[in-house]
Amino acid sequence: MMKLYGFNTINTLKVVMLLQETNEEFEFIPVNIRTGEQHHPDFRAVNPAGQVPVLSDGTLHQSESNSILFSLAKKTSWGLVDDPNRYDELLAWLFYQASTQGPHFGQIEHWSGFAEKPNPAALARHREIANRSIAYLNNQLTDKQYFCGETYTIADIALFPWLNIHDHLGLSLEGAENLSGWLQRVRNRPATSKARAFLNPSSFY
Repeated sequence: MMKLYGFNTINTLKVVMLLQETNEEFEFIPVNIRTGEQHHPDFRAVNPAGQVPVLSDGTLHQSESNSILFSLAKKTSWGLVDDPNRYDELLAWLFYQASTQGPHFGQIEHWSGFAEKPNPAALARHREIANRSIAYLNNQLTDKQYFCGETYTIADIALFPWLNIHDHLGLSLEGAENLSGWLQRVRNRPATSKARAFLNPSSFY
């Protein structure tokens, strides 16, 4: 049975969402990053970078949430695109999430909730970029249900968790009707509900 090392984090939620969609059995091993368990030698032996999530099959310890999504999707044949011509598009969304959405939304969380000293300029800068991201994502959903067309894929799973807590971050989806509709469609999926309940996201903060 696979082991998932994780905590109540955005990136762990991605992996749990896919595991719930595919009904894959897994053992969850909590690593409390708020108390520093990620620095324990036992966990560093699993992931020297000291980050969650990590998915282990007993021999291979895979880190980086979007990489885990992609590998699981290939293994289970779930969450990839139906149209081979959209394969590169799917990969592009995974890279966009990791390079743009995740870092800037994450910096908003840091500067608005966890930083020891406030930095209004940094917070304003990351909010500006996040708002541009929201507008971009909304435009990309024009005339389609999901980010790679009419099929729900791991691209949607990757992008969902930060957008799911946009209000907590002080971001608005007002005027972003396409994105708001997409967000509700993903929230309404049974696997999404199970994943959110599994991690109890209310304990993030």
